[in-house]
Amino acid sequence: MPCARTTAGKIDRTKPLRPKLVGYYTKGARPNWTRMNEYHAWKDHVREHAPAGLPQPVQGRPVRVDIWCWFADGTHNDPENVRKGIVDALYPKGDKFVFGYHHFPQYDASNPRVEVQVSA
Repeated sequence: MPCARTTAGKIDRTKPLRPKLVGYYTKGARPNWTRMNEYHAWKDHVREHAPAGLPQPVQGRPVRVDIWCWFADGTHNDPENVRKGIVDALYPKGDKFVFGYHHFPQYDASNPRVEVQVSA
C-alpha cells in the first residue's frame, strides 16, 4: 500500500503516493513530527483500504492478524512495527484480544507491499 509523502513534517496529498511501509510510532520526549505524521497517514491509508465488516475482537473471540511485508530494499521498518501500526489502524478502540504474527521481511523492488490476513 503506497502512502502519502511528507514535506517538513506535513502530509502533502498533492504529491504522488510512494511505496513505503510505515512502522509503529510513539511520541517520546523529543517528538519526531515527520515520523509521527507519516505514521498517522499510514494508519489513515490502512483504514481507507480495509474491507468493511472485519471481525471485532472481544473476550472469548479473539481476532488473528498476520502480515507479510515486501520491502523495496534492505532499508526498512521492522515488520513487527508495521504489524502494530496496522492493528492500531484497524482496531483503534483497543487490541487487547488481537494476536498474530509477522513473517520475515521479503523484498520486491518493483512492487513493495504488505498483505494482511484477518481471521476470527
